[in-house]
Amino acid sequence: HWCRLKGNILVLCRSPDRKSTEVEGVILLERFTVAPAKEEDIPHAFRIEFDAGDPAVVFIARSETEAEIWCQHLVAAQLAPTLQRIGLIRDELRNSTGRDPLDSGPTTIHKVEKPSVTDEGSSDLKGIEISLSCRDLAWEPESTPNVHIILSLCTPPDSGWKRVGTTEVVEKSSSPTFMKTIYLRSEPLNEKSRLQLELVDLRDMKSELGIRLGVVVTTVSRITEGEALELSVCDASTGLALKSPLNGKTPKVIIQARRCHQPSDATTQSECSITTLSTVCDNLLSKRYLFPHTLGERMHVVEFMGEPRLCFEFPVEYLKALIPREHLLYDSLSRIGSSDPRLESFRKERLITMKQTLGQYEAALRHLVDCSGTKFKPCWERANARYDFVPTNLHVNQVALTDVDGQIVTFHNITSVGAFTTCSRAYKAGGLFRQAADTAHLPSTYPPLRLSASQVALESPIASAACLLETSGVGRANALLYRGAGALAVLRSDLLGLVQRLSARDQAEPLAEKLRKMVVSMQSVFTDGLLNKPRESNAILEDFSTLSKLLSELDVLDKSEGTASPNKSESPASGSVNVAQQRANLIATIDKAGEQLLSCLDKAWDAGSEILWNHVFTGFTGLIRPDPNLEVGWNASSLIAEAERVSTANATVNVDNALTALSVIYDAFNYRHHACLCQALTSVLAALVSIVPHWNRTRWEQVAVCGILTQFEGLLSCYGNELGMIEDWAWAIEHLANIRIVLRPSQPSALGTDPTGSQRTTAVARKNDSYTICAKMTGVHECEVTVPWSSWTVAPNEIQARGRVRIRIHPVSFLVGINEQQSIAEKFDKTAVQQAINNQGYECLKAYFDRYTKHYGAPPRTPSNQDVCDVLANIHHLVDPPVRSKPIEILEYASEITQAFGGIRFTSCKSAKDRTGMSVTLEQIRWLKNAEGMHEGHFQTALQCLRQTGLRVDNVMKNTGGRKYAFNRLQLLYFPRLYRPPVGTYALGVAP
Repeated sequence: HWCRLKGNILVLCRSPDRKSTEVEGVILLERFTVAPAKEEDIPHAFRIEFDAGDPAVVFIARSETEAEIWCQHLVAAQLAPTLQRIGLIRDELRNSTGRDPLDSGPTTIHKVEKPSVTDEGSSDLKGIEISLSCRDLAWEPESTPNVHIILSLCTPPDSGWKRVGTTEVVEKSSSPTFMKTIYLRSEPLNEKSRLQLELVDLRDMKSELGIRLGVVVTTVSRITEGEALELSVCDASTGLALKSPLNGKTPKVIIQARRCHQPSDATTQSECSITTLSTVCDNLLSKRYLFPHTLGERMHVVEFMGEPRLCFEFPVEYLKALIPREHLLYDSLSRIGSSDPRLESFRKERLITMKQTLGQYEAALRHLVDCSGTKFKPCWERANARYDFVPTNLHVNQVALTDVDGQIVTFHNITSVGAFTTCSRAYKAGGLFRQAADTAHLPSTYPPLRLSASQVALESPIASAACLLETSGVGRANALLYRGAGALAVLRSDLLGLVQRLSARDQAEPLAEKLRKMVVSMQSVFTDGLLNKPRESNAILEDFSTLSKLLSELDVLDKSEGTASPNKSESPASGSVNVAQQRANLIATIDKAGEQLLSCLDKAWDAGSEILWNHVFTGFTGLIRPDPNLEVGWNASSLIAEAERVSTANATVNVDNALTALSVIYDAFNYRHHACLCQALTSVLAALVSIVPHWNRTRWEQVAVCGILTQFEGLLSCYGNELGMIEDWAWAIEHLANIRIVLRPSQPSALGTDPTGSQRTTAVARKNDSYTICAKMTGVHECEVTVPWSSWTVAPNEIQARGRVRIRIHPVSFLVGINEQQSIAEKFDKTAVQQAINNQGYECLKAYFDRYTKHYGAPPRTPSNQDVCDVLANIHHLVDPPVRSKPIEILEYASEITQAFGGIRFTSCKSAKDRTGMSVTLEQIRWLKNAEGMHEGHFQTALQCLRQTGLRVDNVMKNTGGRKYAFNRLQLLYFPRLYRPPVGTYALGVAP
């Protein structure tokens, strides 16, 4: 055999090749002796004899000199001397510390562990905030430490230390001042509570291995006595004060503590921000900082992050509204027939695929209802079909400035959420924009210069039908089917229950008004240009007029019975019998009139719905190429292939003809459209309910007239699956423009009275105003949200008088990919989708600017004190070709304009975890610098502090179980500098 020596392991190989992997065996060299062999017949031999009694091994060298060299290397490689030295060191440590280092863990070198989410992050307003700094920490010549401090708490009768917080790492400083403060909750604290501050020098920032410099132990009562407390750093084992070996000075830790207080009765609306967040969010976390101000002082900053309660609640409401509508459409389709064999075949295919899609909606609803109490969808559930309607990793992030008492003065909100997409459906056919473009009647260039959902859907019967696009014949027909089927269902329910409903008195008038509204809705369907059925509309109106007159008579009878004086010539008993008989006869007549109206409605709707369905079917089947020589439309094989791509996730689908393919393509598109739209709308409502309580009268007027500006920032790359995610994300955002949100106040009892019956003041009402969030769909494109009564009283009187206000969503999206995949896309010139989204975003933002200036004149200046018009011009310059690589300034400018208009900000990447964390922290620090005067020279330091110890790291831990961003060093080379995390906060192998 040939031998190779690796450390204290001798490898026996079968060949002399150094790269050979054929190993015969290995020998562990622990305790042995080696000497030249005495056999005269074997030249240049040496023998290894093992102390454990194992058989000796003889080796043969090629020369005497080589044999001596081998013996020397083998002696140096044995493990026994090293083990002996380790034993001596262990005995010395046991004698000096009184404990075995192998039992209690190492005392000088250890891996620093970060606190869990629950260690910090209290939303308690009555705790103690501790800020720390050090001096004279120089220990080694030509080397300065990378120090951070771990704070632990011990409250009697507990005897062990519990870690409650940590500071950031200040690199290369012997006298560090920490920006991250540590907040102690009021619950476990008392005057006898003890604090331990452990100073750790991180020798390796990447692996976070370091040495413990020393500890400081004090009490809560001592740190709260004066302005600042200066304590000496002591040895952990002896308790004696340490001295620097360089200058002989004793290292010190300076502790400053302040008590925070509950808001007083005079608390303003902005100061109750934490109360608002705790009302609309669960698992609310917070962390606190001290950042240098331009004026020389230090500004108190608090960071919040919470999980919106609507994250799971609103998708349930969305599905509860969607499923009945789809069932009514299914019933309408099952009641009709067609004389055209082709359309009749397509109708039967639609019934089959509609039933399968309804089953998927119902399965998703059942699962979400079973998830009651869950408020958060982690990133690993992205591809779980049961959570398709729930936004990924949705959180409200708030950074706030506080006063010396810890009360919030001003704040800035950013909502972080994963891309609005359905990962469970894969991206073999692209996202919604691509699928809509691929199913257009005429082939066109994709993407267009502006990625507008309404323009792309107009050319596609599949997309226009799913979006109920009124400007398209197919979309309008589908919208009329939804409207007519819904109105008829309400009318049928009321007309079949007339006798039961009218058995109670004073019900005729409200019932007549409700029926009138539904009949008007049905008339609008029949008089539409697509149907043009005035005869059926007039017949319905005549029957309803008859019913309405009878209901009026019943209403008059009920009112006269309650006010008429008794007739002296008749006994009271006989009068009551006559009135009851008259009422019963009238109700019977009303019931017959109701049956007549219902019969007329059913007959008219059967005929009308058949025409509408034929419009839809004709639009769909128009995609099939009538002549193989024509370039318009699809041939059967292409349609089948497209259907197989869009239904990749559904293994039960069997597509064998063009009609089945069309039906499968539509249902897959419709499902994807509703899932993405539900995610986007849930995110908007979650952000809206967190900001409405802080609107003043001016903001109420603005949103009522101009709508609410919602600006979405995307960090996805135009490469691979993320391109499909972009197309879903942008489609859902564009479709939000069709949604109307109705805001109405919660019950006035939210204001309430005190136990003595007197009215509470507005300030106190705001402080104690907790209300139950209620958000639900009230129409195909309308949802209703309750707001606190105290917030409603701030609205203008004309809005309060109506009892509700209907506002539009004005969505704006900008996209800039920042990772290495975006660099690949740019290299191959595949960023046209990003350019089209940014062009559309600029036009939408300019449209809001024009609408605002038309009503209110010049808007407020941006947080960086720039004119909005100038910032808009900067965006226009950046989106105009030629577009440079990764123009991240677009995102900054769009955010500034949104803040100037008081809009809502959203940031997204694939999972809202890593890239989103970099963007959220960057915007928070920018806001502190531009709007609140943080010192510009400390911008980068504050940014690294927030990314190293802030709540975005906690967000990573909630999603992956670790406190590392999912980046690698090669990947970060392609990131813009402002989006790179600090060293030691990222790692390979983190869950996506």
